[in-house]
Amino acid sequence: MHWTILKRTTADQISRKPISAVYVLQRDGNDAEFPNLGSARSAVNKTIVHPEKLTRSKEEYAAEKNAKR
Repeated sequence: MHWTILKRTTADQISRKPISAVYVLQRDGNDAEFPNLGSARSAVNKTIVHPEKLTRSKEEYAAEKNAKR
């Protein structure tokens, strides 16, 4: 998957000083705006969150062990 982060700056016309900056994440033809670079980068590097539990709790292991006895 190809993605690009662009910095879009708004500047004052007279003094040419930057007033505000927005980071734009371009991915798969969609543009998403973020207030800072860190949030744009974290959107790219999202970890996959599974709705189901991947590991059981200690209580579940203990209950299973006690049930087998």
